[in-house]
Amino acid sequence: MRAPRLEALQARRLRLHRLDPSRPLRDARSAAAFIRERRIVMSTGRSSLPLLSEAIAGRPLAGSWMAHPEVNRIYKILGGLRKQDVIAAPLILGKEVLMTPALGPAVERVARDPERRGEVRRRLPPLARRLLEAVEAEGRVRMDQWDVPTLRARPARMRLERELLVVGSEIHTEGGYHTSIVKPWRAGKIAGRVSAEAGDLTFDEARDTLLLAAVRSAVLAPEKEVRRWLIFGGDRVDVLLACGALRQVRAGARIWITLGTAEGV
Repeated sequence: MRAPRLEALQARRLRLHRLDPSRPLRDARSAAAFIRERRIVMSTGRSSLPLLSEAIAGRPLAGSWMAHPEVNRIYKILGGLRKQDVIAAPLILGKEVLMTPALGPAVERVARDPERRGEVRRRLPPLARRLLEAVEAEGRVRMDQWDVPTLRARPARMRLERELLVVGSEIHTEGGYHTSIVKPWRAGKIAGRVSAEAGDLTFDEARDTLLLAAVRSAVLAPEKEVRRWLIFGGDRVDVLLACGALRQVRAGARIWITLGTAEGV
């Protein structure tokens, strides 16, 4: 079978991302169904992956979704996903993505891999390492009660969350402001839900599962972007290209990545 041309893949991407023809998502239930269909999406931001904010609006958004005329509807639907059966982790470009629970074991296997965790710990800045030690020793750290000012500690917390070493949740305090509660990764929802299933995967199998799911969801993405997507680096891109699971599509000097087969896109 002849491989799809770039133009056909671009058209398929717009259709499956619900942008052309425009098919706006109307509520949290339809947004959850969209996540199950694509398997992994970003809620907002800039990415070749589907963006829920754009799927809700039914068209690409220029600038911040917060400036969109339908910001209230977008915000309501995104908030309503908390009651749906989806999982979330800061997996792509350090940003939170929403996923079908079927990808949970792969996320958990990557997060808990001892060799990866050891290497990440060695590369942590001093303040991030100190925060991690406090979280592991105490079981939880409320950031506005830690002995480092919240503004200074925030980059350390975000670094640990992006590396899947901790999980953070926001609370509304008695004083009327928001702060974060930080717990070890093992205390998070994903670990508690799929820890047993994660043991059935090797580290490479888990990485490949997530990378292929992301490329499938995007349909088509620039190769440079794909190599920067995931926290574990882009070396698996070469492996999956070599075995035919991924394929390069060239357009002049630019190289795109898509699945090695159109099936399942």
